[in-house]
Amino acid sequence: MTPVHATATSFDGVAIRYSDRGTAGPALVFIHGWSCHRGFWREQRALDSAYRVIALDLAGHGESADATARTDWSMAAFARDVEAALDACDAREAVLVGHSMGGAVAVEAALRLGSRCRLVVGVDTFTDARFYRRRPAAEIAARRAAFAADFRGEIAGMVAQITAPATDARTVRWIADAMGATRVDAALAALGALLDWDIEERWPQLACPVETINAAMLDAPEYAIALPGLRVHSMTDVGHFPMLEAPARFDAALRAVVDRAVTP
Repeated sequence: MTPVHATATSFDGVAIRYSDRGTAGPALVFIHGWSCHRGFWREQRALDSAYRVIALDLAGHGESADATARTDWSMAAFARDVEAALDACDAREAVLVGHSMGGAVAVEAALRLGSRCRLVVGVDTFTDARFYRRRPAAEIAARRAAFAADFRGEIAGMVAQITAPATDARTVRWIADAMGATRVDAALAALGALLDWDIEERWPQLACPVETINAAMLDAPEYAIALPGLRVHSMTDVGHFPMLEAPARFDAALRAVVDRAVTP
């Protein structure tokens, strides 16, 4: 099915590019991770036959990179980008699917959307304190400084570490190149905002169910965050990008979660 590409206007006037495709089934809203864009969901076209699929570029990312008006790079501000896209395409109910930082954005969007959000599904997110529990200011500054010094180099090294050894080298290279092409100022601002966000503060306010599909190889028990009611599904032989590293298995896992939770 040919996707419709359109633009929504966020709260601060930033133009948010999104695509809308698929059937009239439940709306899956794909929210990309840090320094990524909606093309990171490129392998999920098989889902079009069962769902309406909406994917957006958050401000400062992908085709929404021209975000000079943005001064607030918080997870809550990104959530308003999601809300703007849903309002623009008249999606009245949604399942929010957030990868990495997109999981934090999905939580904030769910809080804004209220009963319009049926379910939040994370993708390798939520449970690692190094990213989803507020970090000390000095640590945030140091982590930002490392990327500021050599953005593309740090990205490439990070991607090599967090993708599975068996992942196709072309896929790994594509991920690194795509992330490395993100606006550095936007990426650094978003990184700082993510590391200053705390899932444990927001979690009790959620009214919808939340599940996550995480990579077994990146599980770090020493940094684990225990979130009441969170259902964690573990995928083996994938790294931080399961939707690209093993798309067929990821799609099957996502469909199982969504169909169980939202299908009458």
